[in-house]
Amino acid sequence: MLPFLIPPSALVRASSHLARRTQIRSKQQAYRLGRPSSSSALIQNDSPTARHDRDLEDRHEAGVTPARRHRDREAFSHFFDRRAPPPTAPTSSKPKVSHEISAASCRAVDAFRKAISICEPAAIIEAYQLVIQAHHRHAQDVRNSSSRDVDPFDIGFPIHKTDIQKAVHRLVKHAQREGIMPPHIYEACHQMFRDMTQLFGFRIASTDLHRNLQTYCLVQEPTLHPCQAFEKLRASHPCWKPNSSEFGMVIAYLEQHHSYGEALELWNEMLRLGVEVWDPLRDTMTQILRALNNTAEADSLRQQLSPDEAHSGIDALTSTVEELCRIAAASKRVDPKLMTKLRTHATDLRKALDSNPQLATDVSAWHALLRCQAIVAGPALALQTAKQAARPGLFDNGTLCMLLRLHVDELNDLQSSDDALDLLDRVQSAIDPKRTIQLDDQCYYILMLGLLNTTSSEAFSQDGNLFADRDSDGSLSTHGLPSPNQVREAQLLFDYVRALGVAPTPLLVKPLLTAYCEAFLPSLPSAMKLVQDLLDHETSSSPSTRQTATSARCRSRTSAIGISTFRPVLDACIKLWDLACARDLLSRLHEAGIAIERAQNIDLMRDLFSITTSWPEAFSVYRTLSRFATSTSSGARTAQGLDKSDYISLLQSLRTLTFPEGTHTNIPAPPEDLLGIVQDMRAAGHRPSCAVYTSILDYYAKSAQPSFLGVRMTHDMLKRDEGLEPDLPLINALMNAYNRADEPAMVLAIWDSLMATRQEIDGVTLSVFFDTAGRHGLLSLARKAVGTLRTIEHQGAMTKGAWDSWLECLARCGRLEEAIEVAFGEMRNALFRQAIDAHDVDEAVAGEGALTVTLLTVKSTQAPVKDRHGQVVGPDAKTMGTLLRFAARERDRRQKRLLGVLSGSTPDDPSRARGTSIWHTLRARIREQLSWLYPHVKHIGEDTLL
Repeated sequence: MLPFLIPPSALVRASSHLARRTQIRSKQQAYRLGRPSSSSALIQNDSPTARHDRDLEDRHEAGVTPARRHRDREAFSHFFDRRAPPPTAPTSSKPKVSHEISAASCRAVDAFRKAISICEPAAIIEAYQLVIQAHHRHAQDVRNSSSRDVDPFDIGFPIHKTDIQKAVHRLVKHAQREGIMPPHIYEACHQMFRDMTQLFGFRIASTDLHRNLQTYCLVQEPTLHPCQAFEKLRASHPCWKPNSSEFGMVIAYLEQHHSYGEALELWNEMLRLGVEVWDPLRDTMTQILRALNNTAEADSLRQQLSPDEAHSGIDALTSTVEELCRIAAASKRVDPKLMTKLRTHATDLRKALDSNPQLATDVSAWHALLRCQAIVAGPALALQTAKQAARPGLFDNGTLCMLLRLHVDELNDLQSSDDALDLLDRVQSAIDPKRTIQLDDQCYYILMLGLLNTTSSEAFSQDGNLFADRDSDGSLSTHGLPSPNQVREAQLLFDYVRALGVAPTPLLVKPLLTAYCEAFLPSLPSAMKLVQDLLDHETSSSPSTRQTATSARCRSRTSAIGISTFRPVLDACIKLWDLACARDLLSRLHEAGIAIERAQNIDLMRDLFSITTSWPEAFSVYRTLSRFATSTSSGARTAQGLDKSDYISLLQSLRTLTFPEGTHTNIPAPPEDLLGIVQDMRAAGHRPSCAVYTSILDYYAKSAQPSFLGVRMTHDMLKRDEGLEPDLPLINALMNAYNRADEPAMVLAIWDSLMATRQEIDGVTLSVFFDTAGRHGLLSLARKAVGTLRTIEHQGAMTKGAWDSWLECLARCGRLEEAIEVAFGEMRNALFRQAIDAHDVDEAVAGEGALTVTLLTVKSTQAPVKDRHGQVVGPDAKTMGTLLRFAARERDRRQKRLLGVLSGSTPDDPSRARGTSIWHTLRARIREQLSWLYPHVKHIGEDTLL
């Protein structure tokens, strides 16, 4: 902590404690623990000192049997335990670790194990990062206390291989439940896989390779294709013998992405290697061969299934029919070959159902067959087949919904709620004449989508959902917005369903809610009435009641109440600039205990900020949304709120927020509110970095009206942040903020502190200091600073920007002639010398031989001297433009004074005086010594009176 961050704010004396801390930090930074690179993630560590894997699982895979006890076991122990170094003579330099570091390492590992036990991916990843940090501290402490080199795997860190294996297993299982692995979990799994050998020294076992391969197959966009990853893993670990499970994993990935040719090649390679084929892989290959129209080989594989897997044969056939139905429904043209293949497999499926009474009760097989008949011959034939096959207990509400979805044309032609109910009655009569099936919200949801004209042929989805015809954000698809009459009929259907006692679930409410909110003129009162109905039912229903009302089948994830259900209403409020309605809705949602995902919370804040008209409204939106509980993508509540990146993004949104034309246009955010978000960030466990404070200081300094209060309060918060170690950009931002707020005393105090403690400075620091000195006439202090720079090792800090500020300081203090001489002399020579020493001169100039300052000075008279980045070295248009403006102001000032003294002179007297002004002299010198620059600056100061 620098002294200028501690009160008082007057000039500060040097701090010996800071110097001592600086020395300690320099020693600590002398050693940096290197992390393994990602390029070596799949390379096995075969070091003779690598840790021995003591897990039973790995012993079993490696074929190691427990050795018999030997009386000389101690003498030969180092041959059996890879973690034990060879016996050496006792030495006093044996690596040791301090008690505090060791205790911290144990706490980090215990927290990691606890996170694994709760099976929450975010907690596991966060705890693992803390383990990595603890390991770095542990390793550094061991190395600092040892007089010999210590290998990374000999530091005695208290973590077991099973801990990392369990963590990876939990993350993979979570991805399998979700159906996809998010990128951050994918990266975490690969980091653990790399660290297992390269950081902790454990041996890679086949189980670890299996789970590493799983991550490639589960992530949506893998960094390496699973086939390439599988090949690379096998090449990096030649002792690994993949079994049918590993091959089947990759083949299943290829089958899912319709890469049947690659799957067949991998299958043939597996057969050549002599790998035993398991039934799940046979089942997958049966589907692939049927997709390739290789029916004979597919049937041969199906006959090889074990007796326990006999039922999987019809499952494979069912999956094939469903996949072909999906392809046919998504195709824009009728493919005769595809339809022939579909009819063939449908016929085989029907024969299998009719030939085996036990299989005749397979509901999924009947669903696939009915979908196929609807595509081939129309929904009428499918309904007739369902009527013939109906028997008590065979079909349920899922079958009813599926048959409704097959009537796409009739759903799109619905004109009234009565037509919708007639269609539902006709379908139910075919499969359930006794009305034993209890209708739920899914059936009425399909009818409501039909009334709102939002169904399409894409309704033939394999998983039975009707969300394929909706946009990714849940809004209605682009068939056109429903008409007011359609919305009215949907409302009548909703009222009828509610009268029957069906609960207003999110699935049932959202289509009508979206229709009200996405209309040309959104109807917020009607939408709020639906919201209140949904919230009242959710509040009045106890958890046991909800569990009883839930059907046995797994409901769609969208049926769970969440903020996405009410997002259309919030979007309508934003569209209508109705902030009061949005805040009322958020208040109701908070009272109902609705949770919001972290990413949705930030997006919603930004959207609502855009319709606020004052800072109190904007910060009221933040406080309202920050009170909401946070949920994960799976819907589970979590105690973790916004993360550090969210707070940084939120602060950035508030700093760039502008209001409509009015009194609040040029007023920056109240510092107590903006810094309150920083306090919330710290309270949440996220320490603000120097960049956060720097951005806030720049915001208050560079606003239309610089806020001294904002700068001072930010400075006070810096003083209270004891763990913050300010960097140079933060110091520069603090100096510049006080400079723009017209507080030169604080700028000088910070400068004196930097000089007294010999802290690092750069060109920005000097520019701010010279600007402050020039604006307040402190030329003597500026000269002293320049003299100091010439005597210490900070001469390189005089960059081009610092030189420009020094020239402007001289000009502001009435030393324009001196500034001109410095520009053509010392400044140009110093910058040329720096470019030569840094070898940063354009190759066209550098290739002419040995460079000297004199040579570059001569060349700069006719053409600019540039560095390797194309920037001009030495005075440029900005430098001379500034001097010309000050010269023009001096010219006009002298002219006005001369006109007052020589009031009786002839009119040409001022022109004679004007011709000998410093402005004319400077222009002539530029034309003579910088001829290439003269055309760019010759008009500056001609007509403008400064």
